[in-house]
Amino acid sequence: MSKERVRKILENFLSEMANAKKSRHTIVNYRSDLVHFIDNCSSGIDGLTVETLRSHLDGLNSKSPTTKARHISSLKSFLNWCYRKDYIPHNPILKIDSEKPIIAQLPKKIERNSIEKVIFSVEIFDKHNKVNVNNLKYRLLFTLMIEAGLKVSEALHLNFEDIESETRTVLINSTPKRRVTLFSSDSVKLLELYKNEIGINSGFIFKGGETDSKSLSYQAVNRFWRKCCQKTGKNITLQQLRDYYARELIRKGFNIDVVSKILGHKKIQTTVKYFQ
Repeated sequence: MSKERVRKILENFLSEMANAKKSRHTIVNYRSDLVHFIDNCSSGIDGLTVETLRSHLDGLNSKSPTTKARHISSLKSFLNWCYRKDYIPHNPILKIDSEKPIIAQLPKKIERNSIEKVIFSVEIFDKHNKVNVNNLKYRLLFTLMIEAGLKVSEALHLNFEDIESETRTVLINSTPKRRVTLFSSDSVKLLELYKNEIGINSGFIFKGGETDSKSLSYQAVNRFWRKCCQKTGKNITLQQLRDYYARELIRKGFNIDVVSKILGHKKIQTTVKYFQ
């Protein structure tokens, strides 16, 4: 198969990815990675062997782990698509395990309105229009998680001092520390109401028990969340709040390196799964 023919196939692949609502940055990365592959593939994709493919991947060893992982992800998507479309008789990348990034299985994609239905089921005011402080605490917690892409553990260890209301940013005390911007001002408004109700503006935001030295436990948070899900008839995990946040970053056009840094991933392979 000539390179001109392969390039036409590549354009068909990219068009289909665009129609599938892949982000602009993802498609740009696909094009860059795959043009590089085609230019270096003398045998053509229909004659591609495991040895040829491994040789090409070995040529990427001088690249950063991030670039190599992204390139392999692009190649995997393209060759899988070619195989499904019968452009190639076999798919050699399926036989190469050591070079492939580890891609975890993502939970089922959840829409924002489903998540919000669960969060909004946490009623802040009682029938006498008085603030239910416990519910307000959990409403604030879940809202922060979806607006800043926080893990439960990160959210539970937030201090009041970690949130800058004016700039709508959150300092996350992970390793390394990172600062992220909130998607909206909803959590800031809830935070101000919460501070007014409890009369405290320092230390742990989500305290557990009577002392200032303990935060809420994961078990308590997950138990409360599951009750809200049962009440609304939704089957959503706390992790899916973070998954939704990651997909929103991609939808807004952020590339894999930026998404990885915002989420605090130590390995780029952890981020790659969101780009599949």
